[in-house]
Amino acid sequence: MGVKIGNNLFIGLDRVSPADLYKPDLLHNIYLGLFKHMMEWVEGFLKKHKQQQVFDHAWKEILPYPRFSVPKKAYCEITQWQGKEMRNLGHSISAVLASALRNLDSSQYPDFKSALKCVSTLVAFSLMAQYRSHTPDTLSYMESYLQTFHRTKDIFLAFRTSKATRTRADCQDRELRELMADQGAKEVHHRTLANRCRHADQERVERSDRRADLIRCENHFNFIKMHYLTHFASHVPRFGSISMYSTEIGELAHKDQIQDGYRRSNKNDAAWQILSQYGRQHPLGMRLQTIEALSKVKGVIVAKDSWMEMPAFSSHSTPRRVLKGRMKNTSTLTELCATLNIHYSHIMQEILPFTRQTAADDRRLPADPTELGLLPVEGFAQLEIPVPDFQETDRFQIQWARCTGTKAFCNGGPRNDWVWVQTGGEANYGDLRGRVVARLLALFNIRNILSEAGAVHRLALVCILDPVNSGRFHIASGHIRVARRVNGRDMRIVSIGAVIGQAQVIPSGERQWIVNHRIDLWTFNEIY
Repeated sequence: MGVKIGNNLFIGLDRVSPADLYKPDLLHNIYLGLFKHMMEWVEGFLKKHKQQQVFDHAWKEILPYPRFSVPKKAYCEITQWQGKEMRNLGHSISAVLASALRNLDSSQYPDFKSALKCVSTLVAFSLMAQYRSHTPDTLSYMESYLQTFHRTKDIFLAFRTSKATRTRADCQDRELRELMADQGAKEVHHRTLANRCRHADQERVERSDRRADLIRCENHFNFIKMHYLTHFASHVPRFGSISMYSTEIGELAHKDQIQDGYRRSNKNDAAWQILSQYGRQHPLGMRLQTIEALSKVKGVIVAKDSWMEMPAFSSHSTPRRVLKGRMKNTSTLTELCATLNIHYSHIMQEILPFTRQTAADDRRLPADPTELGLLPVEGFAQLEIPVPDFQETDRFQIQWARCTGTKAFCNGGPRNDWVWVQTGGEANYGDLRGRVVARLLALFNIRNILSEAGAVHRLALVCILDPVNSGRFHIASGHIRVARRVNGRDMRIVSIGAVIGQAQVIPSGERQWIVNHRIDLWTFNEIY
């Protein structure tokens, strides 16, 4: 079969097994490997079913999310993909594909369902491979996702055509066409025009069928990157986390150790300047890590990617959210509504029920609309939400949710982000476990100067979306859908403490959205 067995350079070394030297690589094996192959299959699938334009439209509708680069072009217009872009693609492709394939008929339903299942399980497998620690249950999940992927990948077999197979098919088609032309030249005088046209159509169908049969026989998924997925789960018990061996770490280190130093040098004798720059940078980084470790011992939690320090909390508490970006001309509720283009009666209809639901004490807001209108208000354009870092409960990722109303954000359009709001216990809303998707409409605090305590209430006005199918996963797409409320009020006033993180949704029609629960590890672990 073309396999040659011979001696290896490492065979004679003590305690070295050549078979164990190869390690799973998330960057080249999945992001730049299988994801790249998968998108070639998906493109062919979309073209076959004439859904390419719908997919491009859904791709351009992807909304901002922390540590996610929003695409600026349609998918078909992107000519070069790097590791970062392919990783972002993996976090959003299943939801975008579900949005593009939402309009099903009875004949397309089985194919669309298999394609979505195949793509979703491969993405889920890649997310599980990023776990920093594993249990027997998570490893069994990995194996289950991989088995489902292999069971459904045949839907893309027709689009797995190599150049060699395409050349053989073209050669066969050319020979068959010449043979049919020779036979037709001998019998052309004995046929009428209608018979000749009918015979030409039959020959065209026969050539097409033979070409399809050859491609079907030659196509396969037998390549090394596909096979190596079977070793991911068995690698973890022996060597630890898969992410430790990703070459992405080395490429990022090359940027910090070499490229940044060269960029800061004067380009003359750059090697010495690069070593000098990194020689100063590395001890300072070690010193900062030491300070961070000591601060945890002293009862202080440091937020990742931020210089903000927060008091240590118990494992059942959440650090405080912070309102930032104070807006001008928002000193009263009337001015706030005028600035954000919100009707005053709407915000008043929501703040009065919120007041009645709070505990009756000296911190409670007045229930009189006239008194509420006189209280001082401050409007804000940003909410900092500390989200627990996945598998590291003592660290928090800071998410910045924006709410600019009708004002432009960074020379673009207005930005009012989607967030998760905790509205009930985990038994509510099915698989969402008490969470609902909502859009920020206003961020503000209001001070109760009519009471002795002078309490400040930090509130958010949100537009709530109702879960479709009681918050259960849609069988065909494998995603949860949410929709705008048809009857009743969809706005609600909540405390900013109820906002637990940012959400990403993909438009799926006029009044529906698909929840992208594979956007990051935290969301993937919370909603499944």
